[in-house]
Amino acid sequence: MVNAPEALIINQPEDGYRYSVDSLLLADFVKTRRNERLLELGTGCGVISLILARRNITLKIVAIEIQDALLDLARGNVRANGLETRIEVVHGDINRIAEFMEPSGFDQVVFNPPYRPVETGRICSNAQEALARHEILTNIDYTMKGCRHVLRHRGRLSMVYPAERMAYLLYKMKAAGIEPKRLQMVHPTCRSKARMCLVEGSMGGGEELKILPPIFLNEGQSKPSRGPRA
Repeated sequence: MVNAPEALIINQPEDGYRYSVDSLLLADFVKTRRNERLLELGTGCGVISLILARRNITLKIVAIEIQDALLDLARGNVRANGLETRIEVVHGDINRIAEFMEPSGFDQVVFNPPYRPVETGRICSNAQEALARHEILTNIDYTMKGCRHVLRHRGRLSMVYPAERMAYLLYKMKAAGIEPKRLQMVHPTCRSKARMCLVEGSMGGGEELKILPPIFLNEGQSKPSRGPRA
């Protein structure tokens, strides 16, 4: 699904946060233009930034990560793929982005956020994975505030988020002045409910939302076993 011209070297922790299909879906969803400056929030091992940099050789990317072990891993992956001149991995707290990133300095922000509320479900026992998957260190309010700070007028934000929380995400985007422009639903099969949504919004854009054809992760499974009832 991901259109990378050649293989990438991507090392991950044996125990800890490992990227999932969500990151690959988001990388495939993101549209980039020539000579854009792109900011990735919470880069983890750097997989999304690496894919985008390989796909568009004119991109300049800054990737932020707060966890030291993942920061070192992402920097190592950038070096291993010879992309040091085009991807800068920096240590930073998304909640305080205005303190170390210039205003209106980016054409696009990309984010695969921790989207599980702390008060719901079981927190991952591995600390690294828990911080990456649960809203412990940040949440959508901080994210949108940071995006407002760094995005240029008509700059774009691309995110992946749970389908069941899509209304909440779209509300928060619009409240921050980021108008949703493209939306794509992701289903496990053609017979199952959407699990994720991919959204692109434009800073200061007008109302016009394009609904893209859905993605079915297991297209051959047209008759799944008994699934959840509507």
